Amino acid sequence: MPKAELYKISVTDGKVMLRIPEQLVGAETADMDDIQAELHMMDVDYVPEELLDIYNRTSGDFDFLTDVKTQNFTLQIELSDDQSKAFLNVIPPKEIIDPLTLEQVLAKLRQENIFQGIDREFIEKIIKERIYFEPVVVASGKTPLHGKNGHPELLFLPEKLRPSPESSVNLRELPVMQKVTEGQELVRVEQATMGEDGYTITGKLITASSGKQYRIRPGRNTRFNPEGTHIIAASEGIVCLGNDSISVERIKYMDKVDGSVGRVRFDGIVSVRGNISDRCSVEAVRIEVGGSVGKASLRSIGDIRVAQGLKGTVVQCGGSLHAGNMVDTQASIFDHAVVDEFILNSKVFCGSTLQVNATDGYAQGGVLQAGNLIRLSNVGLPENKKSKNKSSNEQEIPPQTLIEVGISLKNRKQFNELEKRARDSLYALQDDLSEITTLMEDMEKSGRDKEKIRTLGELEDKAKKNVMSACSDLRKREAQDEINELNKITGGGAVFITGRIPEGTFVNVRRYRYIVRSNMADKAFRFSENGIQTSSCSELLKDYQNYFFEIMV
Repeated sequence: MPKAELYKISVTDGKVMLRIPEQLVGAETADMDDIQAELHMMDVDYVPEELLDIYNRTSGDFDFLTDVKTQNFTLQIELSDDQSKAFLNVIPPKEIIDPLTLEQVLAKLRQENIFQGIDREFIEKIIKERIYFEPVVVASGKTPLHGKNGHPELLFLPEKLRPSPESSVNLRELPVMQKVTEGQELVRVEQATMGEDGYTITGKLITASSGKQYRIRPGRNTRFNPEGTHIIAASEGIVCLGNDSISVERIKYMDKVDGSVGRVRFDGIVSVRGNISDRCSVEAVRIEVGGSVGKASLRSIGDIRVAQGLKGTVVQCGGSLHAGNMVDTQASIFDHAVVDEFILNSKVFCGSTLQVNATDGYAQGGVLQAGNLIRLSNVGLPENKKSKNKSSNEQEIPPQTLIEVGISLKNRKQFNELEKRARDSLYALQDDLSEITTLMEDMEKSGRDKEKIRTLGELEDKAKKNVMSACSDLRKREAQDEINELNKITGGGAVFITGRIPEGTFVNVRRYRYIVRSNMADKAFRFSENGIQTSSCSELLKDYQNYFFEIMV
């Protein structure tokens, strides 16, 4: 708080008046040493006992202290706490013999180590207009101007659906199934800007931060335009969004997948309007199911979305999974898993986060494992779902539920394998390119026969496959980097259960296990070196809410 707010010395009609406001309990108070130092600077003679009397009285009114005897101007300089501003208070003598000059004020500012942002014109105005007994700003520092983050302009979306430049854009949370044509502009990236440093009035540099670049790269069937400013579609298809990439995929629409179809393999998106029946399988870049999936197999290098439920399904997902519910399902998910209603007697393994969205949703039985975070509403069936055929003496024992978070040995092994695969694919690509170069040189020398042309085509196809394989593995490796980084932020992982937690539930966080010995509710479980820490979800969940994956349909 500026000293001027704690006390005020005024010189009026040759009299020195002192005002000390009434002191509130717990508030900052005027310091006697500050008052005496200022009186000394003003060359004021006073009776110490009278000063002490005014100090103790704190009436809030101006009290007479003494008569002015000085013939010099008193220049009081006060700095703001952050040294961004300097205040000048001019106190004239009773009789002005020599006028105040600009040089005197500048000398006083230099004495106080004030060198930057001095407003000379305003100081001259103070002198000319005789602005006395009023602290006014005569020097100001420069506030640093921080750089703006880069952001994408998503041109493939209707304008009303495009995120604002100020918003944080997560590509995976945006609406999907947008159809585009060959040559259409998909994304324009606004580059980040550099910051401008500021300074204090004492000349101290205040460093500005530069904006972060937004990074997005072309995926399958997309490329940069010649200027490198836009990503455009290289073919007709449906836009697919990754963590930091955009691709365009062909799409295959199907009413259903049943015994008449059996197995579906497609190098693009498979969109099934209805259900996928038992003993069927679907393999694709991305899978969309409008109905439910039975005892079938789903395998995708990207995301899988099932509007209704998975029942007895085996899932291998290279991206994120979104399903209405899961029953007797075994799912291995590279990134995030989002379930709308419940998970029952299933084994779910995902690299980053696992969550059940419904407030009355639940998970019971099986194993739920995530690399970083798990959020559930309840563990165990709600009362209205429990069997009503049991006798009053017969107690139903719910199946055990194991909930586990934290980077495991399996996760680390997967990361190392991805890195090795990406490296091997790139080495293979280099070999392919070397063979192509050698063959083309040979063809230029000896002519282009059909056999050499056929061999060249085979090498080109092989190289193309290696490129795609390397890109896919590198994308997964980058995603794994993000998963590992989040694991560091979360301190090894955390489990949030906002509702009921029945006796017999197991919660593993890294190397520690917590066994629920009696029914409880609303608990967060987090790793510590001394074991698993528990707290209410509300205390901790808000710190990690933004790390959970929110899927827009």
